[in-house]
Amino acid sequence: MDAELVAAADNDKLYRFTFEGFPVRGQWVRLSRTIADAQAVRAYPAAIADLLNEMFAAVAMFADNLKFEGAVALQSRGNGGALIRSLAECRNQQHLRGIAHLEEDIALHPNAQDLSVWLGDGQLALSLIPPPDTQQTPYQGLVALTEPTLAANLEHYLEVSEQLPSRLFLTSARDSVTGLLLQRLPSADQATEISAADDDEAWSTITTLADTVTVEELQTLPAEVMLRRLFNEYTCRLHPPRSLSYRCTCSRQKSDRTLRILDARELESLLEEQGQIHVDCEFCGTRYAYDAIDVGALLSGADTAPPGATPH
Repeated sequence: MDAELVAAADNDKLYRFTFEGFPVRGQWVRLSRTIADAQAVRAYPAAIADLLNEMFAAVAMFADNLKFEGAVALQSRGNGGALIRSLAECRNQQHLRGIAHLEEDIALHPNAQDLSVWLGDGQLALSLIPPPDTQQTPYQGLVALTEPTLAANLEHYLEVSEQLPSRLFLTSARDSVTGLLLQRLPSADQATEISAADDDEAWSTITTLADTVTVEELQTLPAEVMLRRLFNEYTCRLHPPRSLSYRCTCSRQKSDRTLRILDARELESLLEEQGQIHVDCEFCGTRYAYDAIDVGALLSGADTAPPGATPH
């Protein structure tokens, strides 16, 4: 099969891999159509597009590791930088969505990769958002912004929060983003000092080999080829992939709830001024339109369309 076709077959896929005989696990992800769909509604400066793409790759790997049924979200809040806020979210370990909000005048800011340029004295957080019909408590962990790149800051966060030595690579190309994550798991409970030392040596060698990967290799090689090229001296098992895709969570019912926040006079005034009331999803651009009959249904407490109905 043609090399380009092989590489394309891995687009929008996440692979796990393990090293036979050693407590080291890894993940590889590449997103292409997913990020194109996520950014179809709005255009971003190149550095912001790259950052959002890398956030998508990272949150997909985190969600896959956590086995969490709700949403895993990576979000930033700026303070003094050009990026007001950003969000990359993965639901049910396979559906992604995200967005970035920028200051209106961004021409004054350089096209830099350093997070401090965009966030200023801001924050980055990883959140776990349980499904609405459960009693689980949401969780949020703050990611210390001590390094210039997203990958370096997240790598440190993983080591501190999970107590697992980690190595994370993220690289965004023009039309795709690729992520590679390695983590050193604890040695077996019955491990001897010698076998634990062997595990440490294997981890050191594996990460040293991983550090030789080039940006071009990360951006272009399919998972199996890249792993074989990097770790040919180890038996590396590549597990079946998980497919990823863009999917927004907006719905007619959520739009109804948004409009019900307004009182009757506001709804009627908007309808009289505009002829129709529009609610636009900022993530995917879907427009939900409400005419006089729909507004009447809202005021009576009824849904304006049955579940699953196609939006106006």
